[in-house]
Amino acid sequence: MKSIKNKIRRPFLILLILIPLATLVLFNISLRIYLNAAAKNELKATIHAVEKVIKSELETDGGAPTEKRALEMARNILSALKSSHFSQGMDFYLLDINSTPVFPAKTKLTSSQTAFLNVISPKIDQMKERTVYTIPVNGKKYFTIAYTMNSDDLSNMIAVFALPTEHINKYLTAVNQILVVIMLLGILIAIYLSERIAAHITTPITKLSSLSLEIGQGNFDASHFTIPQDTIEFKQLYENISLMVGRLEAYDKNQKTFLQNASHELRTPLMSIQGYAEGIESGIFPDTKEAAQIIKRESIRLNELVSELLTLSRYESGTYKPQWEEVNLCHLLKDYTQRLMGLSAKSSKTIELNLPEYDVMVQIDDMLLSQTVMNIVSNCLRYAKTNVTISLEKTAETISLKISDDGDGIPEADIPFIFDRFYKGKNGNFGLGLAIAKSAAELLNGKITAYNQEKGAVFEISF
Repeated sequence: MKSIKNKIRRPFLILLILIPLATLVLFNISLRIYLNAAAKNELKATIHAVEKVIKSELETDGGAPTEKRALEMARNILSALKSSHFSQGMDFYLLDINSTPVFPAKTKLTSSQTAFLNVISPKIDQMKERTVYTIPVNGKKYFTIAYTMNSDDLSNMIAVFALPTEHINKYLTAVNQILVVIMLLGILIAIYLSERIAAHITTPITKLSSLSLEIGQGNFDASHFTIPQDTIEFKQLYENISLMVGRLEAYDKNQKTFLQNASHELRTPLMSIQGYAEGIESGIFPDTKEAAQIIKRESIRLNELVSELLTLSRYESGTYKPQWEEVNLCHLLKDYTQRLMGLSAKSSKTIELNLPEYDVMVQIDDMLLSQTVMNIVSNCLRYAKTNVTISLEKTAETISLKISDDGDGIPEADIPFIFDRFYKGKNGNFGLGLAIAKSAAELLNGKITAYNQEKGAVFEISF
C-alpha cells in the first residue's frame, strides 16, 4: 500500500524525467537532421565559390596547364574555403584523371587523408556531379562532394571536398552535455518541489487523521489542532470536521442526558411497583386492591414509556422505512380528531378542526403523520385552557398544518429545546412526545417549528 506522499511524488518525478528525456532525444534527432542538411548545403555552396575562383584564375592567367599552376589554383581554392562555416574541418583534394592526388602531395598526406583517398578513389567514376555522399572510413563518416573541372587548362582535374561528421558529433555532444546538466538540475528542483508539495498535502491529512482518532476515543477538544489556512479544501475540511466534532459532542452529551433521564423515568414507576409489591407481600397494606391499582397504573405508565423509547429509537436509527401512499389529508385529520375526542373530553377541552373546502391529496405515511399530529395535540391539550385548533392550508409550494392552543404559550427560553428528549421546562413534564413528533415529521420530509402567537402556542408542520 502506497502513501499519499509516494502517490504524489512518483508520477510527478516520472513525468519530469520522461518529458526532458523525450525532449532530449527529439532535440538530438532534429538537430542532427538540421546539421547534416546544413553541412550538405554548405558543401554545395562551396562548389559555387570554387567555380568563381577557377573562372577568375582562367580569365587572368592564360596558358598551358602545369602542375605548378594547378597547385597555385588549389591554394586559391583553399583560400575561398575560408568563407565556409565548416572550413575548419573541411578537407580539399585535387585529383588527376587517374585519381592520383595532385594536391596535397602524397608526401604531405596524413594517415586519415590517405585512408579517405583509398576509399574514395575507386568510387570517383560512379559519383554524380554536385551530389553529396556519405562515405564511411575507418568508423568515421565524411560528407563528400566531387567536382570535375572540365577545362583544357586544368586537364579535367577533379576537386573533392570532404567534411568529417565528427565536428557535428562534437557539437552535438557539447549541446547534450549542457542539456543533461539542465535536465539534472530540473530533476533536483522537481524532487525538491515534489517533496514540498507532498508535505504540504500530507501534513494536514496526518493532523486530521490524528484528530479523527482522538474524536473516536471520545476527546472532542479540537482547539489544539492547527491546519494550514492557505488551501481552500483543507480549510473547508477542517471547518467541517470542527462542525462535526461540535455535533458529536452535543450528541454525546444528549445521549448521556437521555440515558440519565430515561433511567430516572424508568426508575420512578419501577420503585413504586416494587414498593407496593413488597408492601402487599409483607402485609403492610390491608387493602391490596388499591395497591394493585397503583401497580397497574405504574405498569401502564412504564409500558407507555418503553413503547415511546422503542418508537423514538426506530425513527432516529433509520430502521423505520416509511410506507408512502396517496391519501386525502382532510380525511386523515378528521380521523385523528375523532380518535382524540376521548382525551379532550377527559380534560374538558375541545378540538376545533379548520379544513379547506377542497381535497388535499398528498403522499404520506399514515403511521408517521398520526404520531406527529396526535403527540402535538396531546401536548397542546395538556396546556390549553379551553380549546385546541387544527388548521390545514395549501399553497402552490407547500402544505402547512398548524396546531395551536389558547394556553399561556411556551416560555421563550424553552422554545429551542422543547423537541429534545426528556426536556423539562418550567412547569413542564418530562416526556418523549414532542421528540417523537419531530423525528416522525423529518421522516416525512417535513419540518416542524414552534412559536407563540398572541394567545397560546403554535406548532407548525410544513411539507
